[in-house]
Amino acid sequence: MLAVLKIRMKWNKENRTPKGAVQREQYYKPVQIEEDVSLAGKGIFLKECDYEQMGSQICSDQEYAAQRKQAVLKKKNKPFAGLDRYEEQSAYRAEQARQKRKGTFYADILALEKRDLLRCISIIEEGNDCYRIKWFDQGIGMPRRRGGNEDFMKRGAKLAGQPNVLNETAFILKKGESGLLKYNFRMQYFDGEQYYLCFYVYMVNTDVLTRDAFLRKYDYEYEQMADLF
Repeated sequence: MLAVLKIRMKWNKENRTPKGAVQREQYYKPVQIEEDVSLAGKGIFLKECDYEQMGSQICSDQEYAAQRKQAVLKKKNKPFAGLDRYEEQSAYRAEQARQKRKGTFYADILALEKRDLLRCISIIEEGNDCYRIKWFDQGIGMPRRRGGNEDFMKRGAKLAGQPNVLNETAFILKKGESGLLKYNFRMQYFDGEQYYLCFYVYMVNTDVLTRDAFLRKYDYEYEQMADLF
């Protein structure tokens, strides 16, 4: 069984400072699986932690959802307004999504890929209960990354002869092994203002999923940390 913990951090230009980076660093550490999450299931287990840095504070998606829920509850004692029902439904959907991000099983690798839940990461299940973890992107645009195409010289391969594509094995996880991928992006709002994303993805190939599965020393580490400046 492959267990995956994805930690996502978002910040804006005002926090692109050494002090802001130090503040973010403490949130990239692996965490336990909460008690209300079922560990019984098959396929690939994925837990997601989303954070956003706003000024001097970092807020999790759980904290944001709790704030929205409180706002809806306060309106319960006020005269009915046309948006009340919409707000309640919106808060309910947000809560359902939050619960799913706390940890859920996906039937197979394809189910993850269809939802683009692990951007630029390809998972290939191989014999002897091994998982090949690969990085893939088109190698175009900004920011530029370091890496190569391991299929460049393989005649007949889909990516043969494409020098700019980044296509390389990050690591292969045998049973009992674990690995960490670190990568980042520079994004842009519709008005042109930039924002930044950083991901820490912890992967564990385990027989039995436990609540402290991610709290361990990792065997491998792979980075695609581009220069965002």
